[in-house]
Amino acid sequence: MQKKLRSLKAYLQHLRKSSKNILCGYPFYYASKQNNSDISTYKYQWSSFITPIKKRSGLPNVNENRICNMQLAANKIDGLIIQPKQIFGFWNRVPRPIIKNGFRSGPMLIGGKLTQDVGGGLCQISTTLFNALLWSNFEVLERHNHSIDAHGDKRFFTLGQDATVAYGYKDLIVRNMNKTPLLLRLQVFPEKAEVKASLWGTEAIPFEVKIESNVLQELTLPAGGMSGWEVETKRFMTNEEKINYQVVDIYKPHVPLATG
Repeated sequence: MQKKLRSLKAYLQHLRKSSKNILCGYPFYYASKQNNSDISTYKYQWSSFITPIKKRSGLPNVNENRICNMQLAANKIDGLIIQPKQIFGFWNRVPRPIIKNGFRSGPMLIGGKLTQDVGGGLCQISTTLFNALLWSNFEVLERHNHSIDAHGDKRFFTLGQDATVAYGYKDLIVRNMNKTPLLLRLQVFPEKAEVKASLWGTEAIPFEVKIESNVLQELTLPAGGMSGWEVETKRFMTNEEKINYQVVDIYKPHVPLATG
C-alpha cells in the first residue's frame, strides 16, 4: 500500500512539473528525432564518459534487473539528434519507471535511505549522461546532485558532477547551446560492466572545456558517520576564458548505508 501511495504521489508530482515545464516553454524544444541506423555524418566525437556497473549483493536477480532498467532507458535515448537550441529531458525520453513499462525492482536511494523500488539503476544512466553533456557545453536547465555521498571513496563519479533523477521530483534537462547538431549515444555493455555516453558532431568541437570540482568544506555528524560535503563545480571554455557553469552542491552527512 505504501509503495502504491508513493507511486501515485510521484505521478501527481510529474503532472505538476510537466505544467511548469510548459510555462518555461520546454516542450516546444524537446529533441525527438532518434536515429540508430545512419549515424555516419556524425563522425567527430565531442565528449565521452564511461561509468562502471558494480555488482550488488542482496535480492535475487538484482544485477540483471539494474542492467535491464539501464538498457530500457538507453533504448529511448541512444541515437537522439539534438539540434541547436533543442532540449534533452530525461523524463521526456524515459517512460515512467513502473512494471507496466518493463522496469524492474532494484536498489534506489529514496529520502537518504537505500531501498528496493522499480527503476533501480537509472541514476547511473543520468550521471553518465550528465558528464557527457557537461563536457559538450550544454546549458544546464535542471539537475540535482545526490542527497548524500552514499558510496564514499567507492563512488563512480566526481563529487559535484553527478545527476540523480526521481520520477515526478528530479529531472535532468539541458539545452544544446552549440551551433551544430549533436548525436547523443548511450550504450550499456553488460559484458564489460560499463555504461558509456558520448556526443558526436558533424564537425569537430570548436573549443576546449575545463571542469573543476573543489570541496569547500567537509560536513560531519556529531556522533560520527559518513561525511557530507559542500562542493563547488565550475566549467570554463578555454577559448573564452570565462565561467559558463557554476554550482555549489551539498551532500549531507549520514549514517553508513548497507549498500550491498
